[in-house]
Amino acid sequence: MIRVTEAGDLAKRVAGWLFLVVPFMPLRLLFDDPPGSSGLLDPLDWAPGLIVCAPGLIVCAGLAWLASRRFPQAVERVAGTVVGALRRPPFPAFLLAVLAALAALLTATSLAAFSRRPLLVDTIAQLFQAKIFAGGVAWVPAPELGAFFATQHMVSDAGRWYAQYPPGHPAALALGVWAGAPWLVPTLFSLLSAWLVIDTARRIFGETVARATAALLVLAPFFWFMGASHMNHVSSHLHISLFLWCFARWAGTGPRPTVGDAARRRWILAAGLTLGAAFVTRPLTALAVGGALALPALRLAAPRRWSTALLGVGGFLCVASLYPIFNAATTGDPLTPGYLRLWGESHGLGFHLSPWGEPHTPLAGLRNALIDLGLLQAFLFEGPIPALAPLGIFLAAGWAPAARSETCSGAGVGADPSIARWDGRLLGAFLAIPAAHFFYWHRDAFLGPRFLYEGLPFLLPLLARALLELRRQLSGRRPAWLGSVDLGTLTTALIGAAFLYSLAFGIPQRFHTYATSLGSLKRDLTAEARQAGIERGLIFVKVSWGNRLIARARGAGASASVAERAYRRSDHCELELVLREAETEGWSGARLDRTLVSLFRPADELAGFRLNGDPTLRFAPERPLAEVCVQEILYDRDGRDVMPATPSYTNYSPHLPANAPDLEGPLIFARDLRDQNHRLRARYPDLPAYLYRDGTLVRLP
Repeated sequence: MIRVTEAGDLAKRVAGWLFLVVPFMPLRLLFDDPPGSSGLLDPLDWAPGLIVCAPGLIVCAGLAWLASRRFPQAVERVAGTVVGALRRPPFPAFLLAVLAALAALLTATSLAAFSRRPLLVDTIAQLFQAKIFAGGVAWVPAPELGAFFATQHMVSDAGRWYAQYPPGHPAALALGVWAGAPWLVPTLFSLLSAWLVIDTARRIFGETVARATAALLVLAPFFWFMGASHMNHVSSHLHISLFLWCFARWAGTGPRPTVGDAARRRWILAAGLTLGAAFVTRPLTALAVGGALALPALRLAAPRRWSTALLGVGGFLCVASLYPIFNAATTGDPLTPGYLRLWGESHGLGFHLSPWGEPHTPLAGLRNALIDLGLLQAFLFEGPIPALAPLGIFLAAGWAPAARSETCSGAGVGADPSIARWDGRLLGAFLAIPAAHFFYWHRDAFLGPRFLYEGLPFLLPLLARALLELRRQLSGRRPAWLGSVDLGTLTTALIGAAFLYSLAFGIPQRFHTYATSLGSLKRDLTAEARQAGIERGLIFVKVSWGNRLIARARGAGASASVAERAYRRSDHCELELVLREAETEGWSGARLDRTLVSLFRPADELAGFRLNGDPTLRFAPERPLAEVCVQEILYDRDGRDVMPATPSYTNYSPHLPANAPDLEGPLIFARDLRDQNHRLRARYPDLPAYLYRDGTLVRLP
């Protein structure tokens, strides 16, 4: 048996208990129903009322127990058939079949669920930056009339216009822009990531674990829903997967370890380069993963040559330096990224007020980490059983350090003592990601716990290994309190039932949700204009009054943080009056910021009113509405006394990337700002003007 330090063994057990306990924690009760937690269970869902609140788990467990008690041989035969189907084909043919299945799933998701469109303002801004890169520049001149084109994560500063994000992912999407199909980039990147993860599992744990890892990738909708999106997590996932693959080659694992000094130098250099690529895509994730594997890397290098490890550091710095170079070209300061230029110091790591005025505290950081881990349990496989329960049992039971020869030989690597070390390395690298985000103020649940997506290259091989070990450890045990059912057979039946539930119900339901939601973000205005016979035109997209308020505040010179906080914490009619005065008198940005801050009110002094169908509209109840505010509401209602069932306004941000970055072209898409539209029309006097509302294009006089 391979021995590990007591501290390492304890850490693995603690991590195992964490995975087991988090799904049962009443997080909504503990943290007062935090936002982005709709995938979490209510506080009583795992309590004595389990039969009523979690029928999927109860049904699966009951059926698995019944099948294991009454038909154990049938369960074993079915399991043997499935395992045989996974083990029988030669590994290259098996791998090709897995990648083909993933290609079909990713493509179907992109086409049928996402309409090949970016569905979050983050991805919209990065796609626009990709179009800027495709033109061979880092930024384009900021529009003179910025309010018509203002988008939340686009920076307009010192005459430059660019996205706030690191350059790595937009640069990757630029390849798709050149090819005319940016949606293909995430799909291809995800397929390459899958191959890297499977091959890494083979090199570390052997072919059996690699095949199980491949099966988990196909059965994990979180992998292919995220992998088909335009999110920068997809590029980061590829770079992290490539880094781990190179790191494993450098470490010399597997049946044919790479031990030559020249080969080791090449692989550690490649690992550093790929981690640098992750840094210029998602810096915090790259630093977390690099920090977690730094000590193992030093231990591996220490008995030989320290210069080998320095090669990895040099490779990382070489590629990572592209980020400050990009910053220098955009913000004018290598050490000031777009985030800080747009939002100020409040966007940085640490405990402080967020850019939106909400405090980020250690308790909030803990809440975010626990929520993401809890959501991962549900989103990873969309099944009734917490997804990390097998890994939790594997670690908490102390099976991880015991790399027995029979387990290792089953994995095809013999009694390799490095297996126990790799358990710790992969676990540490995965947990480093939520640990790093403990200090970051923002989180959301778009497509699931997306901040943990880059952790899948570490997590899935561990989970595959845990499933195999769980079966081995429990086989032959027949506790009387379970009716003397063989625990190995019961585990097999329960896992099979959970995946059948996922395939029959969980995954189709999630796919349907994505396919039928966010309709306004999936509209292709360029295609709609051409279908209407419009080849040239200035198209104003009708938006809500609230959208106009934020855009006008930004266009009038307010800082992004103050504009967002003013919208969240002020009476919107007061905000309208101040903006009209600032636009008329030409206030400076500093004066506008000071005035907007003076409008801030405590939350209990504001109330939400859906007068125009917008749930974010806020007023001070005691203050009567000015006539100009009434007119804004009536405009959103299309002049009706009551709000129609369906608003006639939509979002503008999804249509920003339809523009050429220089805002020249036969079709220009801009935000409808009502009585200010004449200013933009004067900028494009030769283009006919249209208003887009209710899914139709109306010619303006």
